[in-house]
Amino acid sequence: MVTTILLSIGFGLLIALLILVFKLPTKIQYIEEIEVNASINTVYDAIRYQEKLMKWSAWPKETKSQCAVKNVDGQIGAQTVYLQKDKQFGYQEVTELIENEKVSFYLTSKAPFEQDTRLHFFLKEIEHDRTNVCLYFDNTLKRPSHIFPHIFGIIHWTHNMHLKDLAGLKKFVEQQTQ
Repeated sequence: MVTTILLSIGFGLLIALLILVFKLPTKIQYIEEIEVNASINTVYDAIRYQEKLMKWSAWPKETKSQCAVKNVDGQIGAQTVYLQKDKQFGYQEVTELIENEKVSFYLTSKAPFEQDTRLHFFLKEIEHDRTNVCLYFDNTLKRPSHIFPHIFGIIHWTHNMHLKDLAGLKKFVEQQTQ
């Protein structure tokens, strides 16, 4: 009797897990925007220069990590390396620069799930000293490990971190221009 109940529960959990594997999305994308009271050039430089980015990004503080810049800062190939206890656990690399229009990154970290993460900042001048910043997040998770970010709230947490990043960017560049 007990064995039958345990087998039924186990079988039910297995079926639920299989449903999640095939029903939960593997592609996570969103766009967030903010208007910044600063010139497009100031905003562009605050994003492409990793030394500046580390001053406004929420990630170092929230992940309790130290950061270091590798390669030529402000250029394609520049990396912000994330360290905990002097051990690298991830990095973001500048992969595309279109002056005063776009900065793109490839991101990687040690996680219990495989992923391909891209982050793009699109800039548009509204007026001489006002800039629209559009953050586009594009993450492809691999099955079956894509279940973990969904179950443990990592997707929601990451989205909130990007909202904090946009607010931090706005505050940083607006203070620079005063």
